[in-house]
Amino acid sequence: MPSATRVHSHESQVYINDTLVRGVQSFSYENPKNTQELRKLGSYKQEDYILTADQPIDTSIDFIVNDHILETDGNYLKFLSSDESTIQLKDSTARTTFSKANLTNFSLNFSVGELARGSYGYQCDSLSVSEGNSLIDLDLDSSKINIFRPQDITLTTTLDEGINSTDFPIQSISLSVGIERRATIRVGQRGAKRRYPVLPAQGSLSISVIKNNVDDTMNLSALVVEKGNFTFVIPETPLGSSSENPNLNIKVYNCFLDSVSHSHDLDGNATLDFSYTFPISNDAVEYYFS
Repeated sequence: MPSATRVHSHESQVYINDTLVRGVQSFSYENPKNTQELRKLGSYKQEDYILTADQPIDTSIDFIVNDHILETDGNYLKFLSSDESTIQLKDSTARTTFSKANLTNFSLNFSVGELARGSYGYQCDSLSVSEGNSLIDLDLDSSKINIFRPQDITLTTTLDEGINSTDFPIQSISLSVGIERRATIRVGQRGAKRRYPVLPAQGSLSISVIKNNVDDTMNLSALVVEKGNFTFVIPETPLGSSSENPNLNIKVYNCFLDSVSHSHDLDGNATLDFSYTFPISNDAVEYYFS
């Protein structure tokens, strides 16, 4: 009977541009076939299909937010950058390399009492598998990381239709960005030469609070939609040595209120969910540590 090598999660690691991504919870990829339908003249059904020139591969990386996932110097999250990345998945059997990866999705989720989580989504041109570069013991990283499990979320805003943690008990904050990429294909070639973001594009910011007389303090009557900024602070939960600057600050620019939903559950707190929208740009979301 032929033998098989079992691939266990603790023997798998993900790299972006040769940099180890710490705190990864799951990695997945999908290679759907993009086809064009062919139908004969006079026929009422599709009989044949051909592959189109562009066959991208969709990858997804889910991770626990930690002090290694973002640069300690702080920066803007450049969602619209045309820089292409190389993603590698190394396990005990092989190394899988995804080439010409472009960011298409990004999210951060913070909830009181729960581990902060995030995700990357990339669209890649191709993948290759090399059995000679599988994961070895020297590749395994056992260094400790500091995570974010907030017991309290500090939120400030410059928006009149915004909310803050001084007046309202913040329960969760969710930031989500989705970017459609349009492939540019040269005549006579297969695969995209470049994938450009389709603009304009909008991101979303959702904030959940426990209801406490918010109806009387929110003025939603303005004819022209107001815009403002949100800044939220998430304290670090050290698993190793405490960081010099343990608080993660995230600032989202030019948000406007999209909707407010009310929820009343049996034996639970009445909650309000505020949904905000902001234009996606290379300076729409800023982070830094304090």
